[in-house]
Amino acid sequence: MARLLLPILLFLYALPGIARDSTEVWLLVPNQKQQLRLAIAQYEGLQDSAWHTFPNNLLLRPGDTSRYTPRLRANLLLTGDLASADTTENAAHYTSQLASAVVRFQARHALKADSIVGPRTVAALNVSPQQRLRQLKHSLQRWEAFSRDLPQPYLIVNIPDYTLRLVDQNSVRLYLRTIVGKPNVPTHVNHTKLHTIVFNPYWHIPHSIASKEILPILKRSPGYLAKRDMELFKPTALGGWQKISPWSVDWKSVAPADFTYRIVQVTGPHNELGLMKFLFDTRVSQYLHDTKDRQLFALERRALSHGCIRLQNPEELALYLLQERSGLSDKRIEKVLASDKDEHYIRLKKPVPLIIVYLTAWADESSVIQFREDIYGYDKSEVVQLEQ
Repeated sequence: MARLLLPILLFLYALPGIARDSTEVWLLVPNQKQQLRLAIAQYEGLQDSAWHTFPNNLLLRPGDTSRYTPRLRANLLLTGDLASADTTENAAHYTSQLASAVVRFQARHALKADSIVGPRTVAALNVSPQQRLRQLKHSLQRWEAFSRDLPQPYLIVNIPDYTLRLVDQNSVRLYLRTIVGKPNVPTHVNHTKLHTIVFNPYWHIPHSIASKEILPILKRSPGYLAKRDMELFKPTALGGWQKISPWSVDWKSVAPADFTYRIVQVTGPHNELGLMKFLFDTRVSQYLHDTKDRQLFALERRALSHGCIRLQNPEELALYLLQERSGLSDKRIEKVLASDKDEHYIRLKKPVPLIIVYLTAWADESSVIQFREDIYGYDKSEVVQLEQ
C-alpha cells in the first residue's frame, strides 16, 4: 500500500491546486430559492400544455427525418431549450438548430451531450411537466431545510448528481465523482462530520451481503474466499471469533437465516474498499471509500453500491484532509503514508462538516435549471405547503 499510495500523494503535493470542478456548485448560487421559485412558476404554466412522449427504442440523429421530430421540437420549445422554432420547410427534418437544443437539454440533465436522441435522452424527455414540477418543489423544500450559513470548509454530496464537492472560501476546492447506493439499499441523507481516515482498510462484510450474496457462491465453491483475500470466522462460546477454513463447513446445509459466520476481506488488490475509507458519524454503517472498480465512474448512472459512497479519486480528499485538518506536519504525513501497517487510522484534529443531500433540481450559476433522475423515487409524493 505504501509503495502505491505515497508516490501518488507526493505528486499531488507538487501541484498548485487540486480543484477540478467540471461544473458550478449550486450551493454557492446566492439566489437559489428565487431561481427555483421562478422555475416552479414556469412549470406550473406548462401543466395544461401538450407534452409529447417517445418510444423507448427511438434513435434519432442530426440529419435524420422522423415523424417524432416535430414532437421533439415542440417539447424543447416549451422547456426553453429551443429558443425559437426552426425555419426549415421540412418539419420532420432533424436540423442543426434542433440538435443544439438537444445538446442543451442533455447537458442540464447530466446526459452525454452528443445530440443523439437515444434511450437515456428519451427517458428524460418522457418525464412529464407534472413530474418535473414535483421535483422542483421537493428540491426547494429540501433546500430550505438545510440552506443556512455553513462553516467552511465543508463537503457536500448530492446523491442523484453522483458528486462530492469540497467548498472552502466560497469556491470549489475539490470535485469528485461518486457511486451511491442502489435503490433497494440507498445512501442516507445526513448532516454530520467526517472525522477519520483509514488507510489500507479491512472490509468487514455486512451480514446481509455475506448471507445473501456470498453464501450462494460458497455453496458452489468454498475456495471463493481465498481467491478474494477473504477470511472466515465463527463465533466462540466466550463471545469472540475464531478463524476457520471455509472447507470445514457444509455450506449446502446452511440457509441464509442460519448464517452465523463473519467474513473479513484483508487488504490487497481485491479489497472492495480500495486503499482508504473515510468515517463520519452516522446511524447506519455507511462511509466514503475508495474502490478497486474505478472504471465504473465512466457510467452516467452510478447507483451501484450497497449504500456507501465510493469516490473516484479519494487520494485527493485524503491529501487535503491530511494537510489542512489532521494537525500533522508534512514530514509526519509522509511517515504515516510510508507505514507498512496493514490498517492505519488517522483521527482528524478538526473534523469537516459533511452534508449528504438529495436534490434532483437546482439552478446553476447561469440560472439554468438542472434536473437529475429521481433514482430513489423520493420525488413521487406530494409536497407539503412551501414557505411563501
